[in-house]
Amino acid sequence: MRYSRLIVLLSVSFTCVAVNFWLVTSGHYRLPLFVFLGCILLIAYLLPRLPPITTDTGQTRANQVRAASSLRLLGFLFAAGLVVNTINMITGGLKELPTWASVLLFCWGGLLTWACFWGARRYKSGAAEDETFRSAEPKQ
Repeated sequence: MRYSRLIVLLSVSFTCVAVNFWLVTSGHYRLPLFVFLGCILLIAYLLPRLPPITTDTGQTRANQVRAASSLRLLGFLFAAGLVVNTINMITGGLKELPTWASVLLFCWGGLLTWACFWGARRYKSGAAEDETFRSAEPKQ
């Protein structure tokens, strides 16, 4: 499967949030509505044109293994971000933030790291279950 509906949905959503944040911080208060509506129309246009979801078990298992390794890499990146944030906090980079914001920052980073590793383990065990199920099936 070359494209994923979830990847398209998330990338358009993150782009919409980033562009709207930039527009609001630069003083444009009506344009975010048009960007939001444009993103909704773009998603409504793109999703039906994506290839159908595969039902082939071999391809599904390969996608699960790739997703597991990608989530593990993302988890390591989030963990590295927590380390960099800790170093930044030790050197005094978070002095201007209130304490609750610093705690929220670390909690959010920890949650993202945990979620990535949990998802990777879930995908990997799902792929392993599919493999053991396929090997237990009688050959025709």
